[in-house]
Amino acid sequence: MKAFSIIIIMASLGLAGPAVALSEREGQDIYQRGLYKEALEYWKKAAAAGDAGSAYRLSEEYFDAKIVVRDIELATQYLEQAAKKNDPRALTDLAAMYDYGTGVTQDRARAGELYLRAAKLGMPAAMFNVASMLETGEGLAQDKIEAYKFYLLSHDQGFAPFARKALEEMADKMTPEQVADAESRADNFIPSLN
Repeated sequence: MKAFSIIIIMASLGLAGPAVALSEREGQDIYQRGLYKEALEYWKKAAAAGDAGSAYRLSEEYFDAKIVVRDIELATQYLEQAAKKNDPRALTDLAAMYDYGTGVTQDRARAGELYLRAAKLGMPAAMFNVASMLETGEGLAQDKIEAYKFYLLSHDQGFAPFARKALEEMADKMTPEQVADAESRADNFIPSLN
């Protein structure tokens, strides 16, 4: 009888039965049904349980202020949480905040580090931004071969008009061997944090 009572107590506290992972997608399903406040509450629970995607969605909501009052500090906290788990969207958005000093003290080196992490994970916008920083040496140490590589990658991921112009300008200032090295690096690129 004692075991049965313990199971009932555990079930009433939500501690029994199969574990259900809270996720960004489940919250998105709630959101798409027009249950905005419920989706926010769901994402808060999921973020508290460690879901990076839910933390990212909360950062968007608190930054965009469509449903809640804008709270840049809270948006930044959620971005930091998601970035710690290497969510490439969060890394890119947080990098942009540091890049432009939006809600945080401008820090181009921190922006470069975050953009680079997101670029290594395959985030197209981050690839373009990190390429620009690598080209100029602002925020990251100058490296024209890596810059060319990331411009190529961003070009293939949707930043063609911007990247094409940068690639043309850089190619005029690089040797054929440097361009070939950058192209080889781009061809062998596999998204990862390494």
